[in-house]
Amino acid sequence: MSAPPGLARRSGRHTSPPLRRIFDRPAHPYTRGLLASIPRLDNVRKSRLATIEGLVPSLHEMPKGCRFENRCPLATEVCRQRQPALEEVEPGHLVACFHWKEHP
Repeated sequence: MSAPPGLARRSGRHTSPPLRRIFDRPAHPYTRGLLASIPRLDNVRKSRLATIEGLVPSLHEMPKGCRFENRCPLATEVCRQRQPALEEVEPGHLVACFHWKEHP
């Protein structure tokens, strides 16, 4: 089964936020980490690129809770035990994270 154009598959769910919102206002901590790890042309080696700690889980051994819990700096016990529900950040922009509101 393929997803319609423009959809991203994340944590087993299809989401479709307007692309500009992901870059301008990333809500998920893992997305923030990914964006922080992109080299910038205006940063002439003044600092090291950000890294994301942890390992990507095996598709055969997915965690019980959030798929990003072992790579997320905000992860807590609830993240290890339950999958977060999708919440609307703003119209058309969804996030699945227990802690996204704590670090806007």
